[in-house]
Amino acid sequence: MTGFRVTPEQLHSLSGRVRGGAGSIDGELRGLAASVAPLGGDWAGVAQARFQELWAEWQRSAEGLNQALTGIADLLAQAGTAYAGAEEQVARSFG
Repeated sequence: MTGFRVTPEQLHSLSGRVRGGAGSIDGELRGLAASVAPLGGDWAGVAQARFQELWAEWQRSAEGLNQALTGIADLLAQAGTAYAGAEEQVARSFG
């Protein structure tokens, strides 16, 4: 029989760390966007247009990464809560 090798506390802790990482990444992305934004007014031509395309693609991908990390954090927290509930239920069944 397979048992759980993780505690609810570990799952909740990891959820917080992943969520914090997502927040840090989001902050870095905003900083990069603020640094890159001024280029739009000073640069023109084919190279600028291609850069803008790639920049927009990169931003979409980065947002997808951030959403994935936030989703993972949510699932870890939900799993921790579910495991804690199961533990409580088993403990109550023993009276």
